[in-house]
Amino acid sequence: MRYVMCFAAILILLVPAANVQAKERVITHEELMDKLSGFWIGQLLGNYLGLPFENNYVEKPVPILVDRYYTFRDDPSLEINRDDWRGYIHIFTDAMEGAFGDDDTDIEFVTLHAVEKFGLDITYPEITEMWKKHINRRIWVANATARELMEKGLVAPDTGRKENNENWFQIDPQLVNEIWSAFYPGMTRRAAERAEWGARITNDDWGTHPTIAYGVMLSAAFFEKDVEKLVQMAIERVPNEGPFAEGMRDVVKWHKQYDNWRDTRRKIHEKYYKYKKGSYEAPVSVVSSLQNGLCGIMAILYGEGDYMKTVGIAASAGYDCDNQAATCGALIGIRNGLSGLGDKAIDITLNIPSRQEWDEPFNNLYCNYTRDDLPIVTPISEIVERIAKIAKTAILENGGRMEIRDGKPVYIINCDF
Repeated sequence: MRYVMCFAAILILLVPAANVQAKERVITHEELMDKLSGFWIGQLLGNYLGLPFENNYVEKPVPILVDRYYTFRDDPSLEINRDDWRGYIHIFTDAMEGAFGDDDTDIEFVTLHAVEKFGLDITYPEITEMWKKHINRRIWVANATARELMEKGLVAPDTGRKENNENWFQIDPQLVNEIWSAFYPGMTRRAAERAEWGARITNDDWGTHPTIAYGVMLSAAFFEKDVEKLVQMAIERVPNEGPFAEGMRDVVKWHKQYDNWRDTRRKIHEKYYKYKKGSYEAPVSVVSSLQNGLCGIMAILYGEGDYMKTVGIAASAGYDCDNQAATCGALIGIRNGLSGLGDKAIDITLNIPSRQEWDEPFNNLYCNYTRDDLPIVTPISEIVERIAKIAKTAILENGGRMEIRDGKPVYIINCDF
């Protein structure tokens, strides 16, 4: 009898394990391309909508809901970055004749080239080599400190460790590692692992947790449309140690409690901008990954899957708002695909130039003026195709396959949710 009971107990323990086995999901090549286009264009647009307000609103959010490019000409009562290029997005984009690189996308542009050169299993010495060759200016806080440490001979992940990088807790890795989820569609564990790997180039401890959360959500969004489920998946994957996991649970609670996102933003600021628990005090910074990452979670929940609403809330939340707007834009871009961003979002990407409307979002051009020894102008469609090629490799290497159904190529992906 004792052996029968033990056998039964083993069976009970095995049942939950069976529930986490890979689940095959199907996506056509056309759908994958649409979602990857939404990913790249979605984060570009989010970035640009948030830049005019970057770091200007701390105690309170932007008083309006951002739904267009705000510029130096807008209401003087709005705290817009009028004294530099951030207040001239439409002019800057027009002059570039397309989208332009900012740190929300241009470090991912380096990662794309790095993975093409070294493969998906790229190592820390190899990515350090790529950073030293291509990333030499227009970087800030944790990214800048990591790059300075590389110049002194350190190699990632030592460049992100607390004892070396004083900015280990800042927002940087959240906004430069989304591309790992694009490489691993539906393979959330692998996407999160590699996103965390990237996060440790610049960050440490709970400073990597927002990157893990967004890594899970972006990867899952290729198949899961319910934003509340996406957030719950992220909560389940993020380590409980540290304030970010606690903050995610709080944002979910406040979302149920308050109809207006501004109430939840107030609660985030009150508890997490200067977070204290017992003897622990989190470092305070307007660009901390803590409150910025939580504002992104807030925008995803209140945005309810609508691109402009989600990105508008993220941009209006304040702090380092262009970053969470770009990350949220990437996520909803994957969820909805470029075809589902909505007419208003697409119109904003077309109606920029001073002479004539573009035929394709951002004129189908990505202008790199920030990353050394890389192409200056690349068609956005080419970037998407290159990401898709790497994603195909990841799918096949992780037990997936490609088939032809009804005359069209489809991918069967071993998803883990």
